[in-house]
Amino acid sequence: MSTQEIKGNLARLLATENLIVEHRVVATASFDVDRRVLTLPNWDRASSTVYDLLVGHEVGHALFTPNEDWRDAANCPKDYINVVEDARIEKLMKRKFPGLRKSFSNGYAELNEQDFFGIADEDLSKMSLIDRINLHFKCGANALMPFSIEEKVFVARCDLAETFEEVCSIANDIYAFVNAAKEEQEVDVQMPADTNQNGGEEGDQEQTSAEQQESESSEEDQPDATPQAGGTSGGSTSSGADLEDVRDDWYDEDGNMTEPEGSSTEGGETSKTQRAFDSSVDSLIDNHRHRSVTYVQIPEKIDLNDIVVDWSEVHEWIDQYYNGLEGRGEDFFAHASQEYKSFRKESQKEVNYLVKEFECRKSADAYARAGESKTGVLDTTKLHTYRYNEDIFKKVTVVPDGKNHGLVFLMDWSGSIAPQLHSTYKQLLNLTAFCKKVQIPFEVYAFTNEWRIVNHMKNNTVGEHRSTFYYHDTREDDLVEGEVSLGGNNFFHLMNILSSRSNSKEYERQCQNIWKITYSYTTSAAGYIGVPNGLELSGTPLNEAIIAMNYVIPKFQKENDLQKVNLCILTDGDGCMTGYGRKGWNYADEEECIVRGRMDCNNALRDRKTGRVYPQFQDSYHAVTNTFIQQLRDRNPNVNVLGFRVMNGSNLLNFVHNYAADGYTEYDRIREKWKKEKSAIIDNPISYTALYAIAQTSLEADTEFNVESGAKKGEITKAFKKMLKGKSTNKKLLNSFVGYIA
Repeated sequence: MSTQEIKGNLARLLATENLIVEHRVVATASFDVDRRVLTLPNWDRASSTVYDLLVGHEVGHALFTPNEDWRDAANCPKDYINVVEDARIEKLMKRKFPGLRKSFSNGYAELNEQDFFGIADEDLSKMSLIDRINLHFKCGANALMPFSIEEKVFVARCDLAETFEEVCSIANDIYAFVNAAKEEQEVDVQMPADTNQNGGEEGDQEQTSAEQQESESSEEDQPDATPQAGGTSGGSTSSGADLEDVRDDWYDEDGNMTEPEGSSTEGGETSKTQRAFDSSVDSLIDNHRHRSVTYVQIPEKIDLNDIVVDWSEVHEWIDQYYNGLEGRGEDFFAHASQEYKSFRKESQKEVNYLVKEFECRKSADAYARAGESKTGVLDTTKLHTYRYNEDIFKKVTVVPDGKNHGLVFLMDWSGSIAPQLHSTYKQLLNLTAFCKKVQIPFEVYAFTNEWRIVNHMKNNTVGEHRSTFYYHDTREDDLVEGEVSLGGNNFFHLMNILSSRSNSKEYERQCQNIWKITYSYTTSAAGYIGVPNGLELSGTPLNEAIIAMNYVIPKFQKENDLQKVNLCILTDGDGCMTGYGRKGWNYADEEECIVRGRMDCNNALRDRKTGRVYPQFQDSYHAVTNTFIQQLRDRNPNVNVLGFRVMNGSNLLNFVHNYAADGYTEYDRIREKWKKEKSAIIDNPISYTALYAIAQTSLEADTEFNVESGAKKGEITKAFKKMLKGKSTNKKLLNSFVGYIA
């Protein structure tokens, strides 16, 4: 977890609400009251203590500084409001969270040593009152601020302030006092020099010096005002819609504090120490390290009816297509049917092995959870032992209920998987047959961009789909600014190709229909018979499918009363780059609109529901996918995400580096395993719960013991070893898979 994420979590905990915390390339912090978004600079060079100080201060403004225009209530410069308000909100934060006292104290001591207030060469006695008050409350007794008796009244009032109205009143009074003192000083300066006949000037100096000494002495008796998080205090005032005008007056476009029109730094109009502090805090930001970030989030709601195509509709469409062939492809269908029956017969052993392994693991788990308890009923077989045995009651073994599991499969339906589509589907059939046998609810979805053509055909708008662009900027009716796009304009779909909601007859129909399609890609049938419109292979909307699972899985859980869901993703590669809604310009209509932008390294994902903000994306497909999987697991803690990647050995290096948390150190070990078994279990994946790499060739390997009649002893031995090797590979993967659902 990054420092930014840790401090973001701290801010949410301090605020006692699920704030959205954004780290941006800004000079000052701000809080949007309406959207509940706290924006923090990237304080990379700050120590952990100083970071806690700054975060605590900004949260204090979020909690206690009202979202209102204070200019009518305060007739003083904004610096006066800032200093007094900082003292108030820091006091309230320490009261609410006593653990922050040490962070505030140590943090300010650290910053003071680095001269963040710019007072190293300053005579504290000659500083303005507002600066001395600022240092007193931020640096505490360590600063030994000199105050006159009249000034100590204002210090005490600042310390006792509880409301923002009191802050405005105190700030007004301090400013009036300073102006009055200034006017009195100007009158004294204008008096004739001979008024000092009785040593007036020297006497006044002596008196002043004495008063300063007395003030310093009395300061030692003051309670220690623990240093507070001053941070970017001026800029941390609430930035809701009502304060836009206020902030325009306070700060320039870069977030730097500006001088009010007609104001002067002379005569105490501004707080020099606060200005120096704000400037110094900027040095904690490494501007060369960060890029401007645009935060995006997954859609707040999705209409699953627009995305998910139920199995009944899918297979009705497939039947309609094949029934309309009018006798074409009879030989193909006969051969495909025969191959299907043979596969079902041969795979029965593998399915039975899965069932046996599952039942063994489930029994072992139940035994581990079992416990004995006394019933209170006498055990008559033990009555004769009552003189020396107190345990004469019957016992009962109690086995707590295990968690109900369900499986959701996501199958790649992209063009690149065509050579392995049929073999991948075989593995899927075995897994669903296993689920059927042990009565585990399941759903199988194929993610695609092609089903939209079906909708166009049904609506007689076939030509319109040609104008829909894919992964680049384009206008879409359903785009929302700052939200991840699922393709837009009815582009992305999840085809529900297999379902446990169907009866045995319907399930068999589903299996055979999809078998015909996948089998056709192993022959020339896909060319002369064709594939039903909408079920052709397409792009790879993997990320969109993962995002959709945030809404599909909870519905699946509720309908089947499940405590645990295992999501299995079967794919041969990375997803295409995902888009999001951003502001753009429509040159045709000469107006601003929302267009589809491509996610890149300038984007970061956040989830308002969990409060998590994820690191900025990298310019890579795998980084985006890893982030979406992690987000899915964070929002749905009862979901395991199991990945099955079909690949060539030449892609193993990149795959391990991209998806294994310790890929650079573990690659050699994984490669050796791959060479022997043509598969590998990726330990400690970045985002997946478990990840399996499977060689394309191993999927089609014949694991049965098949030899021709009259074969020689050496040929029989070779075939036997081949069978054992294939079954061993499959069993290792299947054992690992069953372990998550038993």
